[in-house]
Amino acid sequence: MYLPRTVEKIIPELSKRFKVVMLSGMRQTGKSTTLRHLKEPSCGYVTLENLDALDLAWNSPKAFFEEHELPLTIDEIQRAPNLFLTIKLLVDREEKKGGVWLSGSQKFVQMRGVGDSLAGRIYDQQLMPLSLYERAGKGLEQEPYFPDAQKKAGLPDEDADRIWNIIWQGGWPEALELNSEERHRYFNVFITTFLEKDVAGIWNVGKLSAYQRFMQGLALRTGQELRIGQLARIADVDESTAKRWLSIAEASGLVYLLRPLAGNAGKMLTKSPKVYMTDVGLAAFLCRRTTPAELKADMNSGAFFETFVITEILKSWVHNGRVPDFYFYRDPKRQKTIDLIIHHEGCWHPVEIKSTKTPHLEMAKNFAVLDKMGLKRGLGAIICNMAEKKRFLSDDVIAHSIFEI
Repeated sequence: MYLPRTVEKIIPELSKRFKVVMLSGMRQTGKSTTLRHLKEPSCGYVTLENLDALDLAWNSPKAFFEEHELPLTIDEIQRAPNLFLTIKLLVDREEKKGGVWLSGSQKFVQMRGVGDSLAGRIYDQQLMPLSLYERAGKGLEQEPYFPDAQKKAGLPDEDADRIWNIIWQGGWPEALELNSEERHRYFNVFITTFLEKDVAGIWNVGKLSAYQRFMQGLALRTGQELRIGQLARIADVDESTAKRWLSIAEASGLVYLLRPLAGNAGKMLTKSPKVYMTDVGLAAFLCRRTTPAELKADMNSGAFFETFVITEILKSWVHNGRVPDFYFYRDPKRQKTIDLIIHHEGCWHPVEIKSTKTPHLEMAKNFAVLDKMGLKRGLGAIICNMAEKKRFLSDDVIAHSIFEI
């Protein structure tokens, strides 16, 4: 069954403004399915997984576009980035917008060798694994999240205990209905394909077992501040290699780095970003958490829950074509933290994330830090795993469940 994706709202609009639209993201997030669902019957389609097409793309780009005329959707474009220059020449000959749609498993700006080709002509839209709205068939209804007392819940009522099943299962379209054994096989194949086709095939990393250990290190430390030295030791590589490997993980959409907020007292505040796996189901698999109950009982369950909430909020912005302006706050000297700060329309909205069913105002005690930094504080939120409806904890703090983002 096809599940509508939130990006469907914006891809037609982007096609009216840009000559080339690219949908990028991790493998199997649904990029090709989404583009094929949206494309007009007159638009051609070719995948560079086809070895004949790939060979022609590399050896004769001109002949490739004679065989596959515009308008055209090209799948797996990262396999032949040399096509970008020819695409530039083709789209510059005409005024028509949206004549080329691309999908790829790396972000355009981070692909090797693309230079400034297509600068100003392409919009790179990221597609992440399914959001809660998309799972429920309500992807077209999702809007960017920020704390809003007036917003009505768009998701159906759920048992609060069910969230751990959702977190553990993961957001990959093909994995939603799999049983435990099928899910295990799915992620095994997924990781092998990612390592062989992306890490080795695109980025020329030869130490695949070491990179898999690096991925496991990222999963074990999801929701925590980045410590590149620790990751390097886990993978048994030097720190410069670990930094390069982190850039590969970020370019591939495997992780999201949340920046720290610094103010006038910036020297006292942490400067390291926090790292989040973009799918907690994959993180749970890498950490060998074999059941939802095991994940819930884990000593790092709070970090897994936080990762899930952060990435759900991130999807709400990214899938709507919006650039998120997100931060976290930590003052190690005064032991003050805020999990997420959303900058929206001049206001700074603080958010705390707790895997509890009983939110209380004490959880928002650090929100006043924003006032001391001279920032205009907007409505704050405590996001929990609770069954009751959204409610005010004070004049400027609300509490609600993950199903009301």
